[in-house]
Amino acid sequence: MKKFKPFIIPILLLVIIDQTVKIVISKLFMKCEFDIMIKTLRFNPELNTRLSYGGNFFELLSSPFVTILLNILVLFLFISGYMLYQTKKSRTSFWVKVIMICGIAGSLCSLIDKLFWGGSLDFLQIPTLFIFDLKDCYLTVAEVIFVVIGILHSKEISVKEYLYFVCNKFNL
Repeated sequence: MKKFKPFIIPILLLVIIDQTVKIVISKLFMKCEFDIMIKTLRFNPELNTRLSYGGNFFELLSSPFVTILLNILVLFLFISGYMLYQTKKSRTSFWVKVIMICGIAGSLCSLIDKLFWGGSLDFLQIPTLFIFDLKDCYLTVAEVIFVVIGILHSKEISVKEYLYFVCNKFNL
C-alpha cells in the first residue's frame, strides 16, 4: 500500500472534480447548450445510459454487470502493472505517475458513474463525432502516455512477463 500512497490525494482530487462538475451540471445546467469553441467543442449535457462507448454498438457492453466487471479489471491492470513496474525500477518516472493518477481516477469515476448515476453524465461534445466528460479526458491522457511509453520501452517488458508476474504475485 505504501507504493500507492503518493497517488491517493491526486486521484481523489480528480474524482472529486469530475463528480462535483456532474452534480452542478445535473442540478443547474441540464437544459443548457452552447459553443465553447465555435464548431469544435460544445457544452451539451446528456446522460449516457449505454454505460460505455462500445455500448452504443454492442448490447453486451451496455450491461451493468459486464461494464462494472470491466472497470474492476481495468483497475486491477493499473495496480498490478504498477506493481511489476516497481520491481523493475527504483524510482517512478513522472509519466508513469501521470498514467497511474489519470488512469485510476478515470476508472474510479467510471465505476461511480455506473453505480450511482446509472450511466455517464457526458457534457463536452465534438460536433458530429462524440460526447464525453472529464473522466474520458483522464483516461485518454493515461492511454496516450501508456502507448507512447510502451512503444519507447517495448524491449524492457512483455505481456508474457506481466502474466507470469500476476500469476505468481496473486497465486493464480
